[in-house]
Amino acid sequence: MSRRWSNRKPVPGYVKRILAGQTVVEMEEILSPRTSMGETMMLGLRLVREGVPFDRFAALHGVDLRTVFAEQMARLQAQGLIKVDDQRVLLTERGLLIGNQVFAEFLED
Repeated sequence: MSRRWSNRKPVPGYVKRILAGQTVVEMEEILSPRTSMGETMMLGLRLVREGVPFDRFAALHGVDLRTVFAEQMARLQAQGLIKVDDQRVLLTERGLLIGNQVFAEFLED
């Protein structure tokens, strides 16, 4: 399971909590494995040159992204929006133009 959190803002409130020995975590949310994997794809595809390496995805989530997102990848590749090589998935130039639509494919449950 993945966890998303945010700390207390603004800085004076953060410091006050630290000095009082209190937690600075203001909000916490537990993400489903599928949501966490989708966010990995969204954030990784934004890294234009790096993309989402298969080994990093597997290390983070314990599964092969080519299995989890096989349908999405096949559809996006057929549309010319992503390219897949032996090591990673990357956005194509065309995919960059509509990146948010590509990301949405991985974020839908």
